[in-house]
Amino acid sequence: MIRSLLTLHPLREDSAAVLGLYRAEHILQESLDLTRAISSEISVATDGSHEILVSAVWPDEGAYQEWLDHPRRDRIGPELRMLLGDAEIGAARLFRIDHAVTTTP
Repeated sequence: MIRSLLTLHPLREDSAAVLGLYRAEHILQESLDLTRAISSEISVATDGSHEILVSAVWPDEGAYQEWLDHPRRDRIGPELRMLLGDAEIGAARLFRIDHAVTTTP
């Protein structure tokens, strides 16, 4: 399995606007519905930096590439670029998951 990590740095430290866009457009759910993604999440740094981390788990690199290549992926590109400025909205870094454990709440 592969984990993708995408780091976003909002202009004017406006992480709320980026999160709002992701919610309104159901971006995380769309990535699951349109590809073979296993899970997806978005997080904001707790240190006050307003840095945003978007992560997802994929069965393999090909599944992540499906998301990069999907025609619907860039539909919010212009809005996201307005919130991020000149920051690159490119591909995430990929990590091979060695092993994991979970607990049931």
